[in-house]
Amino acid sequence: MKWTILDSDKTILDPSGVDAFIDRMDKELRAGGTPLEGFKSLYSSQEMLQITREIENEITKAPDSQSTLYVGFQTVDKFLNETERYTYMSTLGIPVVGFGQGDVIDQNNVPAEQWVSLPTDLLAFENQWYLISASPDPIIFIGWETSSPELFGQGGISTEGKEFRGFVSNDLRIIDAAINYLERVRKQNGPTASLPLMQLSEEIPFPISRIMMVTDDNQNEQINSMRKDISSFASENDAYVMLYDMSAASYLVNPYPSGEVEKTSTKVLYTQDLGLMGRQYLIDQLEDFNKDELCAGVILATEHGFKHLAEWAEKEKADLIMIPQTLVNPGLIDRIKGYTLRKLLEATTIPIIVYKDSTSSWMRTRRAFNSNIDMDHQLNVSNYPTPRMVSPLA
Repeated sequence: MKWTILDSDKTILDPSGVDAFIDRMDKELRAGGTPLEGFKSLYSSQEMLQITREIENEITKAPDSQSTLYVGFQTVDKFLNETERYTYMSTLGIPVVGFGQGDVIDQNNVPAEQWVSLPTDLLAFENQWYLISASPDPIIFIGWETSSPELFGQGGISTEGKEFRGFVSNDLRIIDAAINYLERVRKQNGPTASLPLMQLSEEIPFPISRIMMVTDDNQNEQINSMRKDISSFASENDAYVMLYDMSAASYLVNPYPSGEVEKTSTKVLYTQDLGLMGRQYLIDQLEDFNKDELCAGVILATEHGFKHLAEWAEKEKADLIMIPQTLVNPGLIDRIKGYTLRKLLEATTIPIIVYKDSTSSWMRTRRAFNSNIDMDHQLNVSNYPTPRMVSPLA
C-alpha cells in the first residue's frame, strides 16, 4: 500500500485524488475479503474538528499506557498550539507521537513521546491531519487538505479557501496498516550523532524489542566487540537479538545439511539446530547471550549481500539492524558482493545502527539516504582515483 496520493489517483472529477486513494486502500487492505467497515466519508472541516475532539476526549476517559495515539498536525506550530491539551494527556500516561513539518527545539519539552519532523509533502498520508488509536476504541480519522498549495498547513480550518476531504473508520485493517506505516515513518527520525552505544539507546525515540545484528565466524574483531556491547544494549531495552551469520554464505555450498533445507532455512535457529550443523562458534555466541539472560537466535545467510539480510529483518519485524563500521565502505570484494551500508539502505526502511567501538555508534536511515546525506556514497567516491585526461593522439 502506497500511503500517498499518486498521480494516477487524480481525475477530472476529483483532482485531489482522495477518492481514488480510498478505493485503492479498500482493494488492497481487504485483499479479496469483506469490504472495509465502520467507514464514513468526511467533507466538512467543522465535522472533522468535532471528531478530533471526540477521539481525544474518549482517550482521556480511559487512558491506556500501552496504546499509542498517532496524531498528524501538519506543522509544528499547530502542534504547539495544542500544548495544554496534550500535556494533560501526557500526565495521564497516554503515549502520543506527533507528526508534521518543522522541528522542535528540544524533544524533551514537547507534550508528546516524540515529535516526528517531516519534509514538505502535500500528498503524503503522514503530512495530513489525523488521529489514530487502537485503544480504548479502535479509530482512525484522516483529513486530507485539498486547498491550494500555498494554504497547506497555514491558518485555521475556517481560513478562507481551506478545504479538506477524508474519512473516519473503526476497521482494524485500516487502523493496523496505518499504524504500521507511521511506525516506519517514526523510526526514520532517529538520532544521527556519534555516541556510545548505551547513550545512543537512550536517544532512540521508539521502542526496541527486536534487534538484528551481523555476526561471523569470529574473524572480524569489530563484530566481536559489537556482540559484547549489544548485550547491555539489549538488556536495557529487554530486546530479542537475531544474529545474522554472513560468513555462512557461499556461492558453492549451501550452509544447511542435505535434507534439512526446507525445515530450517526459513526459521531462526537455536543451539540444538546449530549443534546438528556443526556450527560451534555460533553456539558459543548464543551461550554468551544466555549468560546475560538474553534471548537470541541465529540466521544463516544463504546469499551474499545485504539485500538478503534486509529480507530477513523485514520478515522478523526487526526494529533495528546493527552492522560494524567496517561494512560501511568495505574492501573491493565485499562491495562487489553487496555488503555496503548504501546497499542496505536501498533494501530496507528499518533504521540501521553503525557500530565503531564502545565509544562511538550512530544511526543511519533511509530518510537520510534519500536526503543525500549518505556517508557510504561519499566514501565510495573518495576511494576512486581522479580520472586522468589522455589525449586521443597519445
